[in-house]
Amino acid sequence: MTCVRSSLLATLLVGGLLWAGCASDSASNSEPTVSPTDTIAPETRADSVAYRLLQAHGIDAWASSPYLRFNFGIETPGGAQTIARHLWNRNTGAYRMEWSAGPDSSYVALVNVRDPQEGRLGGTVYLNGSELTGAAAETAREEAYGRFVNDTYWLLAPLKAFDPGVNRTYVPDSSTAEHDVIQLTFDDVGRTPGDRYWLYVSTETGRLDRWAYHLQGMPEDAPPQFYDWTQYRELSGADGTVRLASRKEAIGAEQALLTNQLALPESPPEGAFSNPEPMLGGE
Repeated sequence: MTCVRSSLLATLLVGGLLWAGCASDSASNSEPTVSPTDTIAPETRADSVAYRLLQAHGIDAWASSPYLRFNFGIETPGGAQTIARHLWNRNTGAYRMEWSAGPDSSYVALVNVRDPQEGRLGGTVYLNGSELTGAAAETAREEAYGRFVNDTYWLLAPLKAFDPGVNRTYVPDSSTAEHDVIQLTFDDVGRTPGDRYWLYVSTETGRLDRWAYHLQGMPEDAPPQFYDWTQYRELSGADGTVRLASRKEAIGAEQALLTNQLALPESPPEGAFSNPEPMLGGE
């Protein structure tokens, strides 16, 4: 998988907002991508399903895409709210993240997501244009790292089934004519190797229609939490099309997680990885 697996608890307070979350990660945090499909040799039925999943979501186009832009947010009956805005240089690891600190206050993190040290990223975080230092900077970089881990996995999980340390198992009792189900478990990688995920892969399209997860921090007898992956977007890359879901609807709760404003830019805006003022506007 891509980002480091960090078990965000079932609810996490971010910017004054409660939201459901989970996250995943591999042994290496340098790139959220697996090798293109011609380097993968499926050996089991679970591998074959996961291989089809990669192809359906455009792994080859993703592997050659230099930049990723998206927002992470939540929608409840009270409306939709953007939690964080992301821009990633996948070639260098340079990362820009913006999130609210209040009605008229914003954090801007200009960091690098390669090789984090003790759960923190190298780089600088600004609050309303002023550089944070000391403990405030450490806390902000740690929050940025957690956001990176969580938010990118909610977006990119279908492309990470062959990441280092990921084990794939076919689940015949849950599979149907409409969906092949594979379970993902993990070797001793990331922060929470006890996390488990179930991917419901469409037998018609090969795309991820639904996932369920049981995080390491949950009670063992707690039921998995289910989300439907919907509102797929097709993003044009140099080597084809990447398909990503922009909405994840909770089953049994009036809530959806949003991974929208999706784009694979050919180049970033001027000053994207140096300007401390917010610049990733748009909902």
